[in-house]
Amino acid sequence: MFISSHRFALLTTLFLAGAAHSAAQHPATVDVVRLQQVLLAEDARGTGSPGIMPLLDNLHSSDARLRRVAARGIGRLQRPELGLKLLDLLSDPVPVVRVEAANGIAQSLRRVRPGAVVTDSTQLSVARAQAVLLATLRTERDVDVAGALAEALGRLPVADSTTVRAIETAVLDRAGSDLTYPMVHAFYTLTARRRLGFGLSPRTIRTLAAAVVASKAADVRRLATLTLNGAGSLDSATIVAASADRDPQVRRLALTGVGRLSPGSRLQLVQRALSDASSMVRIEAIAAARVGSQRPPCALIVGAIVDRDPYVSLTAIDALASPCADPAAVGTALTQVLDGSLPTFGGPVDHRWQAGAHALRALARVDSARAAPFLVRYAASAAWPQRLAAAAAAADARDLPILLRLSVDSDHNVREAAIVGLAKTRRHDADTSYIAALSSPGYQVVLAAATALAGSTNPRTLPAVLNAFDRLSALKAENARDPRLALLKCINEAGSSATAPRLQPYLADFDTLVASTVATMLSRWSGSTASARPVPLPIKEAPLAQTYLSRGLRLRVTMAPSSGGGVFTIQLYADEAPATVARIVALARAHYYDGHLFQRVEPNFVVQGGGPDASEYVGDATFMRDEVALQTHALGTLGISSRGRDTGDAQWFINVADNPLLDHEYTVFGKIISGLKVATGILEGDRIGKVEVLGR
Repeated sequence: MFISSHRFALLTTLFLAGAAHSAAQHPATVDVVRLQQVLLAEDARGTGSPGIMPLLDNLHSSDARLRRVAARGIGRLQRPELGLKLLDLLSDPVPVVRVEAANGIAQSLRRVRPGAVVTDSTQLSVARAQAVLLATLRTERDVDVAGALAEALGRLPVADSTTVRAIETAVLDRAGSDLTYPMVHAFYTLTARRRLGFGLSPRTIRTLAAAVVASKAADVRRLATLTLNGAGSLDSATIVAASADRDPQVRRLALTGVGRLSPGSRLQLVQRALSDASSMVRIEAIAAARVGSQRPPCALIVGAIVDRDPYVSLTAIDALASPCADPAAVGTALTQVLDGSLPTFGGPVDHRWQAGAHALRALARVDSARAAPFLVRYAASAAWPQRLAAAAAAADARDLPILLRLSVDSDHNVREAAIVGLAKTRRHDADTSYIAALSSPGYQVVLAAATALAGSTNPRTLPAVLNAFDRLSALKAENARDPRLALLKCINEAGSSATAPRLQPYLADFDTLVASTVATMLSRWSGSTASARPVPLPIKEAPLAQTYLSRGLRLRVTMAPSSGGGVFTIQLYADEAPATVARIVALARAHYYDGHLFQRVEPNFVVQGGGPDASEYVGDATFMRDEVALQTHALGTLGISSRGRDTGDAQWFINVADNPLLDHEYTVFGKIISGLKVATGILEGDRIGKVEVLGR
């Protein structure tokens, strides 16, 4: 986006009043106005000189803070020609600047394909980045900088085993016998290269196996275990050692490698894990019970239904949707959950429907006849989560009457699930239902309907999708992108040159991806090139420098009484993600999050929610810019949900386990510092009571 000079002048005026106050509380060297310009330039993702120059100008500022922020911002733009300008900063006298330079170099190459050949000297090539990072790693004395260099090397889009071996050797030589988390992270990201036909070297495997057993740092033991499993190199001795680790996450990760144990040893380990004190281990044990057998003993999984922890119980119920050795026992157990004769966890109001809803979905898959009476009851429930379960179950049971009834439900999520079910079972025989759903205000409903209409020959389809596209476009909401693109796909299939005048105005759409998609369609129809001329929405300027310089900003989240109440407190990473934190703080102060639900719960992964319609497709209308950093997605950290780069709409996800696979892809904006048990106990449909901002 383009930030004009007069906008910067306006910004300067706005912040001069607050600069004196900020400077009084922070070192006198802080230039608040200049810092704001740099942060705004990053947030704008500008392509014009006024948008990028504040970043470039401050790469060599006398202020180390500005150099650090500028380097980070350059990397976040993910443009190799700009990443080239970070190489000199690897010799900066300030370690934190060198850290950001290393991270920024790797991030600037994020969109480069492995093996891509670069002949343009103005572009940073992977080979040059690798050579400079390797040379710097060999001489770097600061342990934190060395870790950042190693992690950056592991993230490079390399394409051959020789390059991987060079990176492995350099990292191992630098680490010696004391592997740090960033250095293990380098090996973790390198395991993804196995798709190219090579894995980790024997020396690396031995070093990681030793770290699993001997490292004093739990995060190192966890990541080493995960890396070995991803590389297919987690041997039985290491699995056994990890399964007895004092850290529950290490014990959980040991179970991911049980396929390498003998059947007897595997069963013994799973049985022990099912009685582990940690619920995350018991959850993983349910998945491990299936490893090595298409039909595992049902009793292992059925027994976990009555676990005291809701996550474990629901995971066991869900697992019974797949075949095991005694189908009759499964049907009986699921029926008993539904009729209440098999006791499951209790708890507050919002938790009481959970077990039955999960059991209905599972039973519909394994025995639709036994599920039928419960399906009718749930479809008529006054509680939308139960109707949502009925819609999903009706698709598996191929119950057309219930799907048709729920396809016009008042709740958008129920309606979406029913439409998805109709598309799965009836395909284009239900086009009339999909066309009717295009008028829904729910983005998720329109997306499901447009997706179902792909390939339709119904003559009513084209006028309906055009009207829906116009209606959603008029909202000027960036987070309506997904349904709008799905509608354009239908228009592209059913339209022709006669449709072109209707779409011509959208060459100047506010969404660059929509504008470019329209240009491609018009070019195809006319046979001549149509050019997109997007006009992005104005950027809402926020007090980014003030946020960056703030200390002690926190959120206090109080869950609704119906969801069990409880409080957890989040320490916000204002200096790592100032734009994200500024948006969230503003929304929290406006009570945006109060009353919203967590709609996605994946045990041992994430809890997600905070949007106004309990759907990942419905959040704050304006996209947020990603602020990927060196923060790892550790247990208890919070990230911003997105569906592609720079598409966050203020929904959160809470990491309920370490999730390094998300690193450098999503913004980490804070960490839970109290009440972690409350946050990691959130179930699907749990409601936020209120969110309060604490600190300055």
